[in-house]
Amino acid sequence: TLALEGEDGPLAASDMNGVASDRAGAWYVAINGSLLHVSVAGRVRRVAALPASDEVNSIAASPDGSAVYVADYSNSKIRRVEVATGVVTT
Repeated sequence: TLALEGEDGPLAASDMNGVASDRAGAWYVAINGSLLHVSVAGRVRRVAALPASDEVNSIAASPDGSAVYVADYSNSKIRRVEVATGVVTT
């Protein structure tokens, strides 16, 4: 278990559905219907809620770090999450 504390509580590694990193060294984690940002210092914050029906198996950060792309395998969609605002688009 990865024990990082943040505004949303502890982050358990066993619940992760997808993980990606950006150029700044931060990590993005898809877990339990949420996309989380883990800073280099270990601070966890929720970036966005993902649609409940999503079966996330992989994520990727954009080269400039402004967005994270989430593969929703159950609905055959790619979702774009704006990191600054948390807006999710398809």
